[in-house]
Amino acid sequence: MSQPPIFASEVGTDNEIEIEKILPELAKVTVGHLKEFFHVAPLNRTWDEIEKALSEGKQLKDVYQLSDDYMNGTYNDAKEKLAEDDFNGAKEIFLNLCLFNPTEPKYWGGLGKCFEGLNLYNEAVEVYKMLTLVTRGAEPLPYLCIGYCYLKLNDKKNALEVLEEGKEICDPTDFDKRPLLEQFENLIAICNK
Repeated sequence: MSQPPIFASEVGTDNEIEIEKILPELAKVTVGHLKEFFHVAPLNRTWDEIEKALSEGKQLKDVYQLSDDYMNGTYNDAKEKLAEDDFNGAKEIFLNLCLFNPTEPKYWGGLGKCFEGLNLYNEAVEVYKMLTLVTRGAEPLPYLCIGYCYLKLNDKKNALEVLEEGKEICDPTDFDKRPLLEQFENLIAICNK
């Protein structure tokens, strides 16, 4: 059996089709986790209705009827905790934000920073890998974060691989991305020592 792709750039063009195929199974898993937290289905819905909605591609925030204002307010609470170095508090909020809206990159980025702050670099790597999937491998920053975490784990081989991949995404002519490109080059130099 072949290994699943690690980074979004390794996922083929049939990504959306593959995601649609696994939605029903993901819905079952999500509902299973929700049942651990709640004794009854929320909002006068049955668990079967929630599972059906999720298997059709709806997000949990929509099933729970959470407004964008509510999600943004919760995100701001998480950012505030992160700024105060309350990594455990922020982590709990970011975990929920990722659960309720897994397609929002800033939630995954915040969760990754929490794990970094807790020196849980393996967990941070996994979260940043999710971020590469959410951004479809088009953003270089998650690659930089993964490379940094691999370096913190003394894994120069994997760090170098992901940093080189991320550096390729950076546009050297984009003035705003120049500092990011320099960070890639600095970490790559550390890998090559």
